[in-house]
Order: sequence, then C-alpha cells, then structure tokens
Amino acid sequence: MQRFKNNMSGGWLIKQELRLFRNFMRNWKHDVSDSDFFSIFDNDDNAAKKEAKLFLKKYFSLETLALCDSVGIERVRDRTQDKGRIVDFSLKRCSTNDLICELWNKGRASRAHCREMLEDWCNVLEARKSRVGRGKDPLETRMDEICRVLGLNAVERDILVYAAVRFMTTFDDAPVNGMDGLGDKIMFIAMAIDRPSDSVLDALSENGRLRRYEVLDDEGDFVGRSNPFLAYLAKGEGEMLEGRFYRKTPIEDALPWAYYGKLAEEQGGILRRMITSAKSGKRGVNILFYGEPGSGKTSFAKTLAKELGLDLFEIRQGDRKGDQIGPQSRMTGIRICNNQVPRERSLILVDESDQLLRTNADLFADLFGGVVASGSEKGVINSILDETKLPTIWITNTPANALDASVRRRFDYSIRFGKLGAPQRLAIWRNSIKKFRLERLIPAELAEQFAQKYITSAGGIAMVLENVKRMRPPKAQVADLIEALLKPYCALMETKMVDEALLPTRDYSLEGLNIKGAVALDRIVEAVRNFRDTKDEECDPDRPRMNILLWGPPGTGKTEFVKYLGKTLNSRVMVKMGSDLLSQWVGGTEKNIQRAFDEAEADNAILFLDEIDGLVQDRSGARNSWEVTQVNELLNRMENFKGTLVGATNFLSNLDTAIMRRFTFKLEFDYLDEGGKRVFFERMFKTRLAEAEARRLAAIPNLVPGDFRTARQALFYLGGTVTNEVRLGELEKESALKKGGGRRMGF
Repeated sequence: MQRFKNNMSGGWLIKQELRLFRNFMRNWKHDVSDSDFFSIFDNDDNAAKKEAKLFLKKYFSLETLALCDSVGIERVRDRTQDKGRIVDFSLKRCSTNDLICELWNKGRASRAHCREMLEDWCNVLEARKSRVGRGKDPLETRMDEICRVLGLNAVERDILVYAAVRFMTTFDDAPVNGMDGLGDKIMFIAMAIDRPSDSVLDALSENGRLRRYEVLDDEGDFVGRSNPFLAYLAKGEGEMLEGRFYRKTPIEDALPWAYYGKLAEEQGGILRRMITSAKSGKRGVNILFYGEPGSGKTSFAKTLAKELGLDLFEIRQGDRKGDQIGPQSRMTGIRICNNQVPRERSLILVDESDQLLRTNADLFADLFGGVVASGSEKGVINSILDETKLPTIWITNTPANALDASVRRRFDYSIRFGKLGAPQRLAIWRNSIKKFRLERLIPAELAEQFAQKYITSAGGIAMVLENVKRMRPPKAQVADLIEALLKPYCALMETKMVDEALLPTRDYSLEGLNIKGAVALDRIVEAVRNFRDTKDEECDPDRPRMNILLWGPPGTGKTEFVKYLGKTLNSRVMVKMGSDLLSQWVGGTEKNIQRAFDEAEADNAILFLDEIDGLVQDRSGARNSWEVTQVNELLNRMENFKGTLVGATNFLSNLDTAIMRRFTFKLEFDYLDEGGKRVFFERMFKTRLAEAEARRLAAIPNLVPGDFRTARQALFYLGGTVTNEVRLGELEKESALKKGGGRRMGF
C-alpha cells in the first residue's frame, strides 16, 4: 500500500497511523506476539537504522540489549543452518521490530521504557512529515466529504479513519495471541481510537450508518474490493462523492404531457396528489412502473418530473468508466440520495431496478413466476422501501408476479406499461426528429408512416435517427435508409412491424358476400368509423361499445372483412387466436386477456379475437372454476373496452349467452348465393361465364370465397390455357370435401 502513502502530500495518513499506534501502546497492558506491530520503527534506510540504534541505546542498557541479542543470534542461526554456516549477530543487522517486541515482553518496567521510546520516535516521524507539503491533505478532504455525505458522528469517523489506515498502511491489528474473534476486533479498534468498546460496537451494529451504507463490515473492514467509498478515498479526483451514486437527469427534452393521452389523463391526477403529499409528509412514496422493455416507462418518468416542476435524480447504474455498479452500491446510493437532495423539489428515479427488486431469483422461481430471495437481501431492499423520504419511482421490466410479495406490498402505487401505441410512437418520432434537428430531412408524413408500421421502442427510434443524422443521406434516400435500419433492429429486439399479411387481398370487396343481418356491411364500416372518430368526452356516457361478432362456416370471409375494415379505417389490426390466449397455468389466461385488451387500447388498434369460441365456451358446461373466471374476465374487459373489438367463430352455439349480449352487431356470414358465386368467379379468374357454365356454378353447394382462392392457387402453376371447365371442376372438388365434415381454419 506504499503507493497510497506516496500520493499523500500532507502526510495526514501517516499522522493518523501514528495516532492509532500511540493510542494502542497506551491502552494495551499485555505481551505482544506479532513483531510486525512495531514495524513503524523499522526502515530500510541506512541512516534511519543508525538513528534507531541510537534510540535503543538511549532507552535501554547494553546488558538488556545483549540479552535480546542472544535471542537474535538463535533466530539467525536457525535461518541459516541449511547453508552450513552461522552468521554473527550484531545490533545493526538485527530486525528492529523483533528487538522491540522482545523488549516489550520483558516486563512492566521494560514495557514502560518501550512506550517512552516509541512515543519519542513517533514525535520525530510526525515532525518530519509536517515539514512536507502545506495545506490540507487531499485524503483528509475526501475523508471529511464521506463523513458529511453519510452524516457520521465522531466515533464513526474515527472508526472509518482506522479502517483507512489499516487498508493503506502496515498498521497491524493482531499484536496478541488469539485476537481473531469479533470481540477482540472490537476491543482492538476501541483501544486504537481511544473510545469505549460499547460505542464502537454500537457504531458497527447492523443499524449503524457504517453498515447500512455498506461502508464497513462488523469487523471494521471495508466491504468488498470495489467499495465505492474506498475508491473515492484512495483516488477521488473528478466528480464529487454524490456523483458516484446519483446524478441529476436532464428533462428538458421530455415528451409533452399531452402525448401520453389516456395514461396522463387516468394516472396523472393520482400521481400528482401522491407525490405532492409526500413532499410535505414524514415519509416518501414508492411508485412502481413495470412492463415490457421499450414501453415508455423512463420517458414517462421524465415527463412526470417536468410536469410537476421537480428535479429528477437518477440512481446511477454505471461508473465513469462505464463499468456496471453492483446492487449493494446502488442501494447505498438510494439512501444517500434520500439524505442529500432537497426534499421539496426532488423526485428519485431507480431505473433498471430488476436486480434490486428481484433479489436472488433462481431457475425454479422463474419457471413458476415467483422469486426466491435470501433473508438478508430481502431485508435490505425492504428496509430501503420502508425508509424512503422522497417520492421514488422504481422501473423494472420484470413481471409483477415475479417480485417477492413482501416487496410488492411496499409500493404505494403501480402502473403497468404495455407496448407503445401508435400515437405514443408518433409522438416519440416527432420529438426525436426535433431533437436531432432532422425536420427538413424527414417530413411529417414519413414519421407517421413509420410510427404506424413499426412497433418499436423510444430507444430504437433514437438509434435510427442518430444514425440518419450521422450519415446525412439525400432526402430521396431517407425513407429507404430508415427502413434498412429499422428492420434489423426490430428483428434483434424481437419486436414486430405491422403485419402486411393483415392487409386484405388485392381483389377483395364487400360485393358478393352473403351476409345475414339487419345492417349492411358498408353501414357497419361507417358505424365503426364514427365510433373511432368521436372522443369519449363528446359522447353520451351510455353509448354502446363497438363490439362486433362475425359467425358462420369457415372461409365465408370473416377474417377478410376485418382486414378490409383495418385498411379502410387506416388502423392496425391486432389478431389474437383463442388458443393464443389460453394458458396452462391457473390465472394465466386472464392475464393474457388483460394484456391483449391493454395493448389494443394503447395502440388504438382493432382487436380481432379469432376462434373466440375456444376461449369463452358456455359456462353452463364448465367443470372447473378457472373456466368460469376466464369467461368472466373477458366479459369485464368487453364491457369496459374503449376500442373496437371483433370476434369470429365457426360455432355460434358454443358461445356463452352473456358474451353474445355484449356484441353490438352480430353478422352471420353464410355460404354464397347464386349471385355471389358468379361475382367471386369472375373476380378471381378474370373471365366471364357462359350461361351453361353459370348454371353449373350455381348448382355447386356450400361454396365460400375461400374456395375460389384455393382453386385459383391450385391452377396457378399448371401453365397453358386453363378453361372454365377446369376451374369449375376444382370448385366441385372443394365442395365435395365438405360433405365429409372436414373443418378448415380461416379464409
């Protein structure tokens, strides 16, 4: 540790070492077994050795030294016997600390002389060091800073100084046999700092500041090699101590409050009241933001701070070198931040808190949606949550049920974030374009196009635009470049672009469909448009929700109609099969239903539940309680859904009657009638039918639009001239297959 001493211009560290050495000499009344304790008297410099010899002769007679000399001779003889020679022992060749140890152990009188000699020697060293450098030692300044930040009292400061001296010098804490237990350690520290043992024991208790802030352990040693306080103490140039734990986060570029729409409207009021009350109360509040990565949790926290006029202080995740900060240091940072930042105008952000909140998760826990944590880890995080003085936002990508119950119940409020909806993505695109000053390069309509097409995060959008700014392509090439950057990013992050397969086929129209219902399809489309264009606050509170049920045989055009609806209304269609939402775990289906509705509502998408009968069969035939609860969950979500829901089934009789009542429109898609068959034949095959051919087509039973597409695909690669005779033959084959009761999926 000599490198540390060399950096201490004022010699404060050496002075503290001397102080501790003096204190222990005065307080220790017994023998010393470890001669290294007196190494402060030892020096390799020849002049110093000569001076040490004079000191020994000043305080001890030659007869006493000769007696120690004989002991020294025996030691030298033992060490050199393997070389076949004996080295004569002389005072100047003797280890000084060995001699002093022998003298100390000769009795009280000799020990008193040792104390007097060592005190004199310490004065000499101290005088020499005081002549080196002027001004306050940087190490002392940093020690003062640590004590200020942690709020240490005089005893705690002395213990911290003791720990620093032990780590950075040769000061030894084991001068006697058997001094290795906790009680012995406490006794040694008490003697070295000249404080009562009880006060030392209290300062190093679990509830003491030195332990709570993870500075020292119960034996007075620094915790861990990467201890941030030790690192700051040893070499603290650059940022202040607080900066190693937290930083003030810029919020000037935060998204406007209005961009968060429903989230701001429904959650903003309670968040405002909760955070405002916490500033004036005795304790803070803990707010949990959880959900999928890239769902806007961090950006909303910044917007919230800006909206409330508060400074946002983020607990650091990495140091200046970019190395990750461990959980213990981050938890210490939370405590420090709570004590240092102004209460009346501060909001704390603990981003990426998964590791902190999940504590010690294992594979078994992950498989079953829970977490196993050690008592100490849970105890620390729980105490931090209980002790919070300021409003604190915790952000995690971990599902709520993966957090330990004792952790979850300590949050005053929580918000689940789903995937960013198209309006939020568009807001981020616009804000990021402005941030990177790309307004002239990227027109507004292009931003809207990509916001609709790519389901990506704020970080992905920022990454793309940063690269666009760096490359500065010609304006004509911008769209292609953004596309080229977005596609691999979405693939890497396993996010999707809006599925182009959900667009209707190029030859699809409503003409020719055999729909049985009181309202025509084109009027249904108009009704949905009016519903989506009208805001909730502008409508009658009793207005019906836009829930539409499509039922009928496979292939009759149900799915194609939903695609057509999405394209006509310029809206994303989010498809969920009934089987997609079913879970093997109890309660899992209900959660999947919740997520589907939340995502659709956030994205203002049309939610299409295909094969809904597999999800909500009649409860009268239910054998298990969970079959009832999943139907109840869907009923509740349908009742409160503010978006557009379309359900489709081939088996109407299987649906629960309560589900049926919650559909505003119910449309039966039946087999094509004579006119519909002709429309689809001529549209699909781009040809006219002769009268005889038309009569033959009319005689084919149970044809649906999907049959015409299947026939067209079967004839596509045959080459040559395909006649209507062949086409009609393919359609007859498709019809004949249905007589066997075979079931096809979809259109």
